[in-house]
Amino acid sequence: MQEFTLEQIGMQVTALQNFFDQVTLIDPLAQAEVDPATLQATGHADAVPVLNADGRGWQPILGEDTGFVFYQNIQVEHRPFVLAATYFLTADLPANDREANALLRLLGQYREEMRRDYVTGVYNRAFLDSTYRKKVAAAACAGKPVSVVAARVNEYWNLLREEGTHAADCCLNTAAGILQLAAGPDQQNAVVRLEDGIFLVVSVGTPAAKLQAALHEALGESRRTFGITLSRRGEFTVSLSSADWGEAGSWDLMVALAEQRLSGC
Repeated sequence: MQEFTLEQIGMQVTALQNFFDQVTLIDPLAQAEVDPATLQATGHADAVPVLNADGRGWQPILGEDTGFVFYQNIQVEHRPFVLAATYFLTADLPANDREANALLRLLGQYREEMRRDYVTGVYNRAFLDSTYRKKVAAAACAGKPVSVVAARVNEYWNLLREEGTHAADCCLNTAAGILQLAAGPDQQNAVVRLEDGIFLVVSVGTPAAKLQAALHEALGESRRTFGITLSRRGEFTVSLSSADWGEAGSWDLMVALAEQRLSGC
């Protein structure tokens, strides 16, 4: 592992800034960005991915921008740190640059897959925490109504124990499809799988009571049946609870309030 003094790491960061869009020094234990000049924390840092035996790694950027982050384990003044260098791919590629365009399309497909739950196809918790909650918070600060509805598939755990993963996944798929159709386009609302048997429907522009009523009506009018085996079918029920941003004042408290109400259903 490469060792740096304070003076050397400052020079290294400055040199890398000539080639990368962002260069940060991360304390992986504290999950914090640090000032290379003082090694004092300056803000929160995302978790560093698993690095290889040489202390190196990379990951694509899955947000609105497209690019890569490259990681390297180092030591500064005998303390472990990670050097992270971010490179954003340019959006104005030449029309005849087939390789670059193919790479952007591939990254776009990968980004979309990483946002989705692999069982149901709705958004996953990672996308919610990394991207969507920022959009929701900005909308709330702009005065728009923001709400969430927590939805629990009540039969999920019994299905998992008694019938196995396939039956439980079929049940979740059917429930997710009904919720997605009721919620509407992704531009307005988002359906997210939080954990086994629990979904969260997030809305910008619709009050919680109205959103919950729409979901309840859709579930009541839909065929809530799924295949257990080729010859057997099952039926499920869904419990709903909701909360508005105005009740809680923050994203975390709003979601916690909806989950607390759901536990009492």
